[in-house]
Amino acid sequence: MIALKKSKIKPARLVEIAFSPFTDQFAERNIAVEIFLPHTLALIECDVAKIAWVLTNFLSNAVRYTPPWGKLTIRGALIDNYLRISVENSGYGVPLERLQRMLEPSENFESAEFGQGLALALAGEIAAAHGGRIAAESELGVMTRFYIDLPS
Repeated sequence: MIALKKSKIKPARLVEIAFSPFTDQFAERNIAVEIFLPHTLALIECDVAKIAWVLTNFLSNAVRYTPPWGKLTIRGALIDNYLRISVENSGYGVPLERLQRMLEPSENFESAEFGQGLALALAGEIAAAHGGRIAAESELGVMTRFYIDLPS
């Protein structure tokens, strides 16, 4: 069970907290950054540190796997009473079968993938503790998108 210390925060501020450690890394790699967070999005009640960590995990993967001169897009939207925050990067994409495995930790310690899904699995548990979820989409050679849906 994950203990939560919830408070209310604007989605834009939440993204700002998560993104700020990566500003220089994206700039150094000449990765264009676009952020679309409508000011009309309502305050969200969440454990700010934990949800910022989830977004930080998405951004860490994005900075690693976006080619130089690529593009990062962060979006916020209200979808079916959930706040969705997505982190999308241009680049190589991920094959569907691998994408699904990325969201689950490998429990086979002899596997080459052992331990690789731990951060995303924990991110999923944090989202679930909030009544939400994480998911991912990808198109080979085009983009990868990770997102979190949180009840609004």
